[in-house]
Order: sequence, then structure tokens, then C-alpha cells
Amino acid sequence: MNDDLALLREYARNHSEDAFAALASRYVHLVYSVALRQVRDTHLAEEITQAVFIILARKAGSLGDKTILSGWLCCTARYAAANALKIQTRRQHREQEAYMQNILNEPAPDQTWDQISPLLDDAMGQLGQKDHDALVLRFFENRNFAEVGAALGASEDAAKMRVSRALEKLRKLFTRRGVTSTAATIGETISTHSVQIAPETLAATISVSVAKGSAAAASTLTLVKSTLKIMTYAKLKISLGIAVAILLVAGTATVAISQIDNNTQLTPQEIFKKAQDTYASLSSYSDNGQTVAVINGMTLTTTFSIKMAKPNLYKIDWQQAVFAGYTNMGAIWSAGRRDNLIMGSRTSGGETENKQNSGSAEAAMGTAAGISSGATTYVPETFFNMKGNSLAGAILNAKRSADDHVGGEDCYVLTSELKGRTTTLWIDKSDFLLRQVKTVTSAEALKAALAQAAKFTKVIEAPHPAVTGGIVSTETHQNIVVNQTFSPADFQESN
Repeated sequence: MNDDLALLREYARNHSEDAFAALASRYVHLVYSVALRQVRDTHLAEEITQAVFIILARKAGSLGDKTILSGWLCCTARYAAANALKIQTRRQHREQEAYMQNILNEPAPDQTWDQISPLLDDAMGQLGQKDHDALVLRFFENRNFAEVGAALGASEDAAKMRVSRALEKLRKLFTRRGVTSTAATIGETISTHSVQIAPETLAATISVSVAKGSAAAASTLTLVKSTLKIMTYAKLKISLGIAVAILLVAGTATVAISQIDNNTQLTPQEIFKKAQDTYASLSSYSDNGQTVAVINGMTLTTTFSIKMAKPNLYKIDWQQAVFAGYTNMGAIWSAGRRDNLIMGSRTSGGETENKQNSGSAEAAMGTAAGISSGATTYVPETFFNMKGNSLAGAILNAKRSADDHVGGEDCYVLTSELKGRTTTLWIDKSDFLLRQVKTVTSAEALKAALAQAAKFTKVIEAPHPAVTGGIVSTETHQNIVVNQTFSPADFQESN
């Protein structure tokens, strides 16, 4: 385990066949098992395994010194397996044929493994990187706690605590999917069943195709190319989520609004004050809408719904279709006692979730700012009159622009520029509620935010995914209803 990166560096520098063959032999069973659980097809699992090691070879020189190679391989295998299934489904649709799936014939696995096996890899993907790597080392590779701690740069006692907490998180994820078991049983079951023996010739085939430069099958190379794109997109999405949150926070500053008096028209300061007063006077608020963001030629649409009542009731949920068969989703809510945040995903294989207590409404909304594409910022923060709310920061040095219409409503338009970011607000003339907000972030400002985001996560490898342009994001609020009667029961998670 300790010489994984040494072998990888040796291969990157000298293209050492022996070094890469050693890594392939060491981890081929682990990667093959992750792939097999996902696709349930031995031949496809072999192809995915080859693709993962080809990707490893291509990235050999860029993996960081703190990378846990077994954890990295498990993550890459999940990306490749999900991508392989997508490619397979498209091929089936295009050719109008039904392909038979080869189901692995296992010798009577115990009931717990039967239950958790289809859920294991999705659940592992919902854990934080350190928790994920700790479980891989402990139960997939059967390392002792001293070895786990050494790999993670922690003491043996710290490794025990990390594994225990990560295993409990995994147990809770399984419980939400209807699997009832103890953490100890889950750990023992994973340790016993999670790694199956790959075909005898697979490691040798990988070494030949990678280390000796032999041509891989066209389908394998296609899988490698498309999986690398998905991995890059996933890293970019994480970067963007943090970067958007950074940009939103950066936009909250002391308001210094330009005093523009267009004869009898309201000044930006007067418009903003009326909007603040309106939100302050409301007892409840609800709406739904969407945010459309365009970056690097990609268009991402996030739909959301907002429901709030004073003094401390709220529920805001959102979902975003990332690519065919995969949807990011989440919610923050409080029924008056606890502030909660839940993040998850929906794939063709089901749904996964990660739930946590955020401690306060400010923490919940701030944490969700980026991942919700801003749905938890402008309106919710203003409704609850939070300090440094984003609506106040968004109109720093604001100027009046030509009036406009949104959804048939006549609106005042305020525009401001700050540090490479232009923000435009559409505020309804009749009720002074926010109808739309558009932000245009320059490429330079986005790159700076991405660089800062890299300090908060180790998922993003250097260099950062290429950013050739900025972000244009438009958030629209529809079906606004105010001062309706709610009870705490309306804000429970089940709603």
C-alpha cells in the first residue's frame, strides 16, 4: 500500500512495465468487483476494468501525493460503470435489440449481502472522500487500523473513529433504502463479499494493453474517452458549486446605492427599500421557478420550489438534470426545531441521499447556495432579513435600467457591476417582489473563484478543468403566493 504512488511515479517517469503490472495485479480484483456490482455482466465488467487502468495510466503523472489509490480506483470504476451502462442503453435503443445480461452466479451469498450489494457502490459514492477511502482500505482491502491510519495520515485511534463514523453513515444510507442491519454486520459482510476474483488473464491483458501500448478494443477506448469527460465534468461541477457560493458571498457587501433621480421616477434606493419592507411585512411566502446557467457551452437547468413562514419555518428543494439518467437533487428545511440539509442523486439504479443537520437557517442556506444554483439566497435571505443578505449585496452601486416585463408583470430593473460580475434584478412594480435575477460572471472572475474553491476540496485535481468563458445565470420566480396559512407539519421532510 505504501509504495502505490512510488510505482505510479515510476511508470509516469519511465513507462516501467513492471511498475504498472504490479499495480494492475494488486488492484484488478478490487476494480473488477466494483464494476461487476454495477453492470452485472462479467464481460462488460472486464472492459470497464481495462478502461479504469487505462485512465490510471493517462493520469499517472497528475495524481496528488495524498491520493489513496484504492479509493481513487473505486471512484473511477463507478464513473466508468455508469458511463458504460449509458452507452449500452443507447446502443440497445439505436439497434432495436434486446441484449441479454449475464448475471453472476454466486454460491448462495448471505441475506445481508443480497440486500446491500445492489446499493453498495451508490452509497459509497455519497460519502466524503476520507470516509470513502477509509472504508475501502478497511473492508475492501482488509487493512488493519494502523495501515488505514498511515495511509490517511492519521493515528490508529483516529482511523478507528473515522471508520466507525463512516460505517454508521453507510448504515443510515442503507436504512433509507429499506435495509435493516447493524454497522458491525454491514462491515463484516462487505469485508467477506465485496471483492471477487477477476478472470486469471485480466491483469495480464491490462498490462499488455497499457504498459506495452497494445491497441485496446474500440469499445474500450470509447468508454475511456467518455468516462474521462464525465470525470472532468464532475470535478468542474463541484468546483462551480463552491465557486458560485464564493461569488454569492462575495456579492454581499455594504450597500452603497447610486442616487439617481430620473425626475419623478423612484431611485434604486427607494425601490430596494420598498422591496425590503414588503418582504418584512409578509407572514409567509411560496413560489416555484428555475435557474438556467450557461458555462463552457453547457446549459444546466435547475428547478426549485420555495415555501417559508415566519419566524422559522421553511422548505426549499431543487433538482438538476446533469446528463441522461442522472439528476442532482437536494433540499433544506425546518419545521421550527432543527435546520436540515439533504443532498442526493437519482440514477437509473435508484436514489441516494446524504442528510445532515446544518445547525442554523443561515448555515443551511449558505451551504446550499452553490448546489441549489442560488435558489436559497436572494428571496429566502431577504424574507428572513438575514444579515448581509445577497439581495442587498447584489445592488451595490445599482443603477436604473429600462423597465421590463417578466411573466407578464411590469418590473423595475436594477443593474450593478462588482469585481467582474454584473447583476440585474427585476422587481415587480405592483408588489415589489423579486421576479428575476440575472448574473453574468466574467471568465477572469470565475477562474479566481475556482482557484479559491480548490482550497476547500481535494476532489479537484490540478490543473483545473479548462474555463473558456464565464457564467450567465438567470433565476426566475413564478406562481408567487403570499400570506397563506401554514403549520409546522407543512414543512416536514415528507412534504
